[in-house]
Amino acid sequence: MRARGRLDAWDEVQENNKLEYPDPRLPTYEHCSEWVEGLYEVRHVHVELAHIDYDKHTINGWDVDPATVQILP
Repeated sequence: MRARGRLDAWDEVQENNKLEYPDPRLPTYEHCSEWVEGLYEVRHVHVELAHIDYDKHTINGWDVDPATVQILP
């Protein structure tokens, strides 16, 4: 299904980009729009040994904040 959503951790990334020594673990989203539109996918991620269990929300391959996802007609 098609949807629109805001890139994950957008505000945190923008603040990080302003730092003299930004955290390299965060993306920069350089030349990216705050919002993406396209194919919306939710994939469950489970790694038992590492105790990881979550749903990954993406639009056109970009991680998005699930609270901002708007399903498009």
